[in-house]
Amino acid sequence: MTAPSRTTGPTRLVTTRPDTAPASTVRSTGALLAVGTVAWAVGMAIAGEHGGFGWQSLLGGATALVFQAGIARLLLLQYRTAAMGEGPLARGVYRLQSVFLAGAVVSTLLDAFWLLHGSPVWMAFDLCWPLSMATMVGIGIRVAIAGRWTGSIRWTTLWAQSWFVTSIPVVLIVRDAGLWVASAQLISGYAVLGLLLARHETVRPTR
Repeated sequence: MTAPSRTTGPTRLVTTRPDTAPASTVRSTGALLAVGTVAWAVGMAIAGEHGGFGWQSLLGGATALVFQAGIARLLLLQYRTAAMGEGPLARGVYRLQSVFLAGAVVSTLLDAFWLLHGSPVWMAFDLCWPLSMATMVGIGIRVAIAGRWTGSIRWTTLWAQSWFVTSIPVVLIVRDAGLWVASAQLISGYAVLGLLLARHETVRPTR
């Protein structure tokens, strides 16, 4: 198997797969990720802890959906560029994560409109949120180990996708104050990663 190429410069997304993502796709993915992350971080900080249907639930839901759209695009980019490697396990993890993320989107919609709250259906979809975020941690670790995404992109991906294990415990302990901590890491992680992708990153096949 041909080894991934290495390029000069600060960072590069590299792959041996023929179906690589063009620069326009990488940049649009980065832009959506950055905008969605900032939107959700601000929305989460403003809405805080709330109960019942209202402007807070709608704000949190709307901004979370934009963030989830950015995460979906990020995962698709990672999949297309074999960021975790080209084996069946890596492909299987991305497919499993797509199921978790779809469930998390449904959970977001249910919470935004305060539907079925507390029911078994709601609990099943609500579980997809932590499952999705926990899987993102594993993917981020594997992307860093694989080294196909290089330079600042490699380590920013690891930092961004560790959000679940670094921020959620703080939120659970200190509640509203913890939301500001979670928002800060979202911006320093996913938003910065989005800006790096949107600024200049490209993906080119190895010839």
